Amino acid sequence: MTNVTFERDGRNPPLRPPQRRARRLLRALDPRWRLAAAIGWSIALVSLAVALFVGFWTMRDAREALEREIGLLYATHAQRLIDTIDTNLAGRREWVAASATLIGVRDGDLAGPEADRALTDLKGALGEIEWAGIIDLNGAIVSGTDGVLLGQSVAARPWFTGAFLGPYIGDVHRELLLDRLLPPLRNGEPRRFVDLSAPVRDRAGDIRGVLAVTLGWSWIEALQRGTLATLKDRPGAEVLLLGIDGTVLYGSRQTPRGSRVDLSAHPFGTTHSVDQGLLSGIARSSGFADFPGLGWSVMVREPVATAFRTADRASASIFTAIALGGLVATLASVLIASRIMRRLQAMAEAADDLRAGRTTSFVGPQGRDEAGRIGRSIASLVRTLQQANAGLSDVNEKLDARVEERTREIERLSHETRAAAIVRERLRISRDLHDTVAHTLLGLLTQIRLIRKLVEVDPSRLPDEIRRADEAAQEGLAHARSAVSQLRYSPVRDDGFGPALRRLVAQVQDRTASALALDVAEAAEAMTGQTAETLYRMIEEALRNAVRHANAPSIAVDIAAQEIEPGQTALSVTVRDDGAGFDIETDQANHFGLLGLREQAELIGAALSVTSAPGGGTTVAIKVALPHRPLAERRTQGVDASP
Repeated sequence: MTNVTFERDGRNPPLRPPQRRARRLLRALDPRWRLAAAIGWSIALVSLAVALFVGFWTMRDAREALEREIGLLYATHAQRLIDTIDTNLAGRREWVAASATLIGVRDGDLAGPEADRALTDLKGALGEIEWAGIIDLNGAIVSGTDGVLLGQSVAARPWFTGAFLGPYIGDVHRELLLDRLLPPLRNGEPRRFVDLSAPVRDRAGDIRGVLAVTLGWSWIEALQRGTLATLKDRPGAEVLLLGIDGTVLYGSRQTPRGSRVDLSAHPFGTTHSVDQGLLSGIARSSGFADFPGLGWSVMVREPVATAFRTADRASASIFTAIALGGLVATLASVLIASRIMRRLQAMAEAADDLRAGRTTSFVGPQGRDEAGRIGRSIASLVRTLQQANAGLSDVNEKLDARVEERTREIERLSHETRAAAIVRERLRISRDLHDTVAHTLLGLLTQIRLIRKLVEVDPSRLPDEIRRADEAAQEGLAHARSAVSQLRYSPVRDDGFGPALRRLVAQVQDRTASALALDVAEAAEAMTGQTAETLYRMIEEALRNAVRHANAPSIAVDIAAQEIEPGQTALSVTVRDDGAGFDIETDQANHFGLLGLREQAELIGAALSVTSAPGGGTTVAIKVALPHRPLAERRTQGVDASP
C-alpha cells in the first residue's frame, strides 16, 4: 500500500472536531445547502410574520382602547373641574346679589360704619375675596374693605355698568392699582382677579348703587390641587385652566400662565385627542342654572410617551416572546423537515454522483411516495438523454461535414460579391469620367477639328480658336483632377446630404448665369449612407445636363420627405429647369448621362422618370423609399438609415 501525504496550506489549518460539527450544523441550517432548512425557515418565517401581524394588530387595538380609556378619564376630571368652577362662580354671584339686597334694604346712607361692617362680613364669609366695595350711582367708591380705593371713580368699568342689568361676573384680568394697594403675595407674583357685581336696590326696587367684589385665585388653586390629587397615580399629568381664546389662566411648570393652547385642534364636541405628542382630555364651560359661564375650558393632558409607558413595555415583552417563539419554531421546523427530506437528500447525492462522473446511471430511492416517483422519472430521463446524446453525436458529425461544405460555398459567394463590387465601382468611375473628362475631351476635339479647317479657310481666326482649345484643355485638366479628388473624398459622407447639396448648388451657380434654387426637407439634412451618396451624384448629373444642354434661365432642386406608412419614409427628388428641353422619344442610346442616371437609380432601388419636350424644359424626378424607421425619430436624431 502506498502512503500518500497531503500538505496543507498554512493559511487553512485543519478543522478540529468541534469546529467540524459546528460547520455541519451551520450547513444543515443554511437554506442554500439544505432543502429541509429552506422549508423549515419558510415555515418559521411565515409563522413569525403571522404572529407579528396578529400581535401588532392586537397591540394597536389595545393601544387605541387604552388611549380612549385614559382620554375619557382626563375628560371626566376636566369636566368635573369646570363644572365645579361654574358652580362656585354661580354661587358666589348669588351670594353677592343677596348681600347687595341686604345692604340696599337697610336705612341710611351707603357709606358709613354699617356698610363697612357688611363688607367685612362678606369678605370673612368668602375667603377668596380680595376686595369689596360699594359704589354710588355716579361711579364713585363710597365704601371699601380696609379703606382701599375710597373716592376712586369706576364709572367706566364693565362690572359697574353691567351691574345695572343684574348680577354680573367679569372675565379674569389684572388690576394694577388694586394689586399695589393690597398686601403683596408670598410668591411675589401679581394678582389676577375675577370681578362680581350686583345692583343695590331699596325697598321700592330702585337702584341706589352697586356692590362690587373682586375674587382672587386661591379657590381656583385649591380646585386644581384637588384634581391633581385624584390623578396621583399619573404623575406626568397636568391640569390647565384656559380662557376663551386658549390663553392659559392657570397652568403648570411645563405650561406656565400666559401660554397659548390651540383650541382649534380640539373642536367642540370632542372629549379627548392626541395632538403634538400629548394625550388630552378637555371640557368646556356650560354654565350653571341661569349663569351662562365665562367660556373657560379645563384641559387635563399628559405626554403620550408617559401615558403609554406601561402599554409600550407590555408590547415589547409580547414581541420579544413572539420572536423567541419564532426562533424555537425555526429550529424545530428544520429538524422535522430534515427527517422528512432524507429520501430527497439521497436522491440529490445520486444526482451529484452522476454529474461528477462517478457513475453512469442514476439510482434513486425506491418506493411509491413522491421521492420514489421522482427518482424513477429522473432515471428514465437520464437514459433518454444518454440515447439522445449518442444520436446527437452522429448528427454533429454530419453537420460538421455540411458546415464545411457551406463554408466553401460562402467563400465562393464572397469572392463573387467582391468581384461584383469591383464592377459596380468601375461603372461608377466610368460615369464620373463620362461626366467630366469625356465632355471636356469632346469639346477639345471639336476645337482641334475647327482649327484644322481654319488653317485652310481663315487663318486669321486661328489665335482665338487656339486660345479656346487651351481653355478647354485647362477645363479638362481641372475636371480630371476633380474626378480624382472625388474618388478620395465623399462630400455626403463627410458633411451630410443637405450641406453637400448646398455646396454643390453654390459651385454650379458660380459657373453659370442660371438662377438656382434648393429646398431640402429636414428629414434628409443629415443623411450620410450609400443612398444619399447616389442621390447626390444623380442630382449632380442632372444639374450638369441642365447647365450644358438646356441653357435654362432658372433651375430648381426640391427634396421632400413623406411618410408613406407608419415607420416608412420616402424621399422625392425633383430637378426642374425651364430650358430648351429635348424630344424624349428620340433614340437615347448615345446619351450616356441618362444611361448613368438609370444605372444609379437601379443601384438604390429608386424610381426614375425624365419628362421633357422641345422648348418646354426638363424635369428629372427620383423617388426612393428609405429603410423602415419612424420619420419622427429620424428628424429628432438627424441620422440617415440608408444602407
